[in-house]
Amino acid sequence: MSARVGRYVRMIATPGDGATLAEGMLRVAEGMRAAPGCELYIVNRTPDEEDAVWVTEVWSDEAASEAALERDLGEAGLGAVLPLLAGPPEYIELTPVGGPGLT
Repeated sequence: MSARVGRYVRMIATPGDGATLAEGMLRVAEGMRAAPGCELYIVNRTPDEEDAVWVTEVWSDEAASEAALERDLGEAGLGAVLPLLAGPPEYIELTPVGGPGLT
C-alpha cells in the first residue's frame, strides 16, 4: 500500500468571491510547486456552486503534507485567501493508490 496521502478540500467563498478565491488558490498552487513531497495540487471550480473552490492534493507521505501545512501561511499565499472564506474549509482525507498522473 502507498505511503501517499491525499485530500479534497472544499472552500466556500463569501458571496460573489468564488472567482477571487480561485485566483488566490492558483497562487497558492504555484507556491506548492516548491514544497517537498507535493505530487499534485489542483484548484477546481464546480459549475453548480459559484462560490465553491475545491483543491485536490496528493503528497508523497504524511510528513510532507504536515510540513507544507506548517509553512508560513504568507509564504504559501494562504494568508491572502483566508479573509475570502465564508467558513472553515471541509476536508476529505484520501489514500491515493495510483492512476494516470501519479508516478
